[in-house]
This record gives sequence, structure tokens and C-alpha cells, in this order.
Amino acid sequence: MASIYKRGKTWWVHYLVGGRSVCKSLKTTNERVALQRKQRLEALEVTDQLVTPSSLPIEPFLQSFCEFLTTLRTRKGAKNDFSYLRMFFGPCCEALHLGSHVPHKFRTNARALPTVPDRFSKTHVPIKRLEQISAEMINGFIRQRIADDGIAPKTANRIREVLHRLFSYAIEHHGYVCPDRRYRNPAEGVKRIREPAPIITWLTYDDIARQLKVLEGQPTLRALVATYLYAGLRREEALWLTPDDVDLDRRMIQVCAKRIEGAFWQPKTKQNRSVPISKALLSILRDHKPEAESIWFFSTAAGRRWNPDDFSHRLRMINREHDLSWSCLDFRHTFGSHLAQKGESLYKIAQLMGNSPEICRRHYAALVPEEMHDVVEFEAPRLKRGVARSAYSNTRRQNTAKILRT
Repeated sequence: MASIYKRGKTWWVHYLVGGRSVCKSLKTTNERVALQRKQRLEALEVTDQLVTPSSLPIEPFLQSFCEFLTTLRTRKGAKNDFSYLRMFFGPCCEALHLGSHVPHKFRTNARALPTVPDRFSKTHVPIKRLEQISAEMINGFIRQRIADDGIAPKTANRIREVLHRLFSYAIEHHGYVCPDRRYRNPAEGVKRIREPAPIITWLTYDDIARQLKVLEGQPTLRALVATYLYAGLRREEALWLTPDDVDLDRRMIQVCAKRIEGAFWQPKTKQNRSVPISKALLSILRDHKPEAESIWFFSTAAGRRWNPDDFSHRLRMINREHDLSWSCLDFRHTFGSHLAQKGESLYKIAQLMGNSPEICRRHYAALVPEEMHDVVEFEAPRLKRGVARSAYSNTRRQNTAKILRT
């Protein structure tokens, strides 16, 4: 049986669940309302629906969840999820601590490192237990970030997805019980925001020729950019290619998971795929010569794998000198856009680019040349008078014959 009592002006309830003593605020100062809520708890106890509440300290739980993400997601995907968690909770555990401005190779223990400033230091959710988070709190946080910081709908939806994954992990691995009986997972009470249509930037044939001509003095960068343009690879997919992955005789690029020098890498979608090499790309790759004794097909002058950010920075600096603003994403969209304009099916484009058909539909469906001009024409055909009378007479005779048969 449950009992109610007062703490200050607020009524609280005390009851036992599985031999565990639970004290819970009824969030009311009215005794009649408190008695009604006590009766609801007793009814749940009679029907065995009263569950043992959980209590998860936020810091060790977040550290555990971040370690779980590193095994579940790709390295870049986990890094992005950490940034969303840091935005919501703040750097409250070791995995969510902010990094520094100094690259790893220049770091020494002899000097203090300048850390990256926390832009959202005044907006973090101040909680000590996971059970304090409610659907209303998540909705309020996202709404405030949209109003104050102007985050995009896509970012807002990603925050919701990461929090939904967090509570699902808490339920499955830590016995989390949501205090709000309306939801098993508080993120279920947060609706997705409708995202606007994507703005796709891609290169024309003249743009492609101009971009490749700018890189003629940089043979490795030129071969990399050509691979993005003519094969539609993601940035890291090309940087992780080895000589065994590029078969020029069979004209095929293998994008597959691998472990090299103790580091594991896999495609973003965790699915291996093959991309045929076009004639335009084949001539460029035949001229490209990988660095001697390098295990990478595209490597730096020292024979090492390109750091993705270093490669983008180098390409951006060269393009900026020639008034060009294209990026690796624009090169990838160029591949999909030209295939769509050529009339290839969105399913084939999705298979080649390692995307889902739905993503390709959102990106490239407007570029597919649909021949539907005859479909939208619905004017009645104009017939000559004699032809019209003859058609009318035939129709009348056919209707009469149907009536007589019946």
C-alpha cells in the first residue's frame, strides 16, 4: 500500500516496488489530487504494472553510451553523434570533452593546449540523472536552438535521432524506465521537422574540364578529383583505396571494408560495392603513378594516406586561387546528376553511389528526363463533320444492339 505525506507544500507518495522503497513527488499542493494519484499507483500495483524506477547518473552513463557508439557507428558517424550529445549535455564526460586547436603531431605534455571554445555553454541541459529528461525538455531545447542559433531542420532531426538511440540503449542495456508513462522512450514524443528540398550543386561538362585543367600541375589531386567526378565516390572512400582495390584491366573500383596498419575502415553504409571505371576516368588513372612502396593508391608525397581535412584544405586553396568554389560533395553530385540526366534509373544510381533509392530520388529525381508531354494533353480531338457523324452513327447502332440483346 502507498502512503502520502507533505514536504513543504508539495505532496509526496511512498510505496514499495519489488521490496525497493520509492519516494516520488506527486507535483501538487492539493490533497484531493494527491489522493487520486495515490489511488492510480495502487491500481497499477494490483495489476502488476508498477515497475521499478531506474536511476542512472548521467556522466558514467554517457561515457558508456559513447563507447557503445564507437563499436556501432563508423568513426566519422560516431564523431558526429558526439557533437550532438555535447550540444545537448555539454562536455560532462571524458568522451565528450572538447579537443584543442593543436594537431596531434605537434602536441607535447610540456605546454598547455588551447581548447576549442564551447559555443553552447549557456544552453546545455543541466541534469544529474537520465530520468530527469522529458519529451517536453527535448522539444524545448530543439525549439530554442532553432530560434536562437538558427540550426537547420536536418540538424534538429539528427539531435532527435541521437537522443532516441541513447534512450533505446539505456532501455536495453541499463534497465532504464521512463518516468512518463506516455512513452517508453522520451524521444518518441518529439516529432520530426519537415526538411526542405536539398539544394544540389554539380558541374557541367565545361566546369569539369576547367576543374581538371586547374589541377594539371598536381597529378595526385587531379586523379583524386577525377575519381570523385567520374565514379561518385565519397571523400574518404577514395582516400582509403589501395592498389588492390583499383583494377584497371577489368575497369573496376572496389569500395570495401579493410584493416590496414591496425586501423579499421568501412564505407558509410557498411556495405561493400563495385564501381565501373569509365573511359574518361581510365585514361587519367592510367597516367597516375602511386608513390613507390606506398600501400595507398592515392598518397601524399611521403607515401602516407591523405588526411581528409588536409586534402580538402589543399584543394580549397588551389581552387580559391582560380575563383573556383567546388568541393568533394559537388563532385559526387556531378556523377549522380549526369547519370540522371542521361536517363539512368534512380535504382542504378543508388547502387553505384552507395545510397538508398529514396536519397537518390530526393537529390536527382528532378533531373530525370521524363517524356510526359503527351500525358498532359487532354483536349478533345477535332474531327471532320462527316467523320464525326459516322462515328456517332456507329456508336448509336452499337448501343441499340446491346439493348436488344438484353
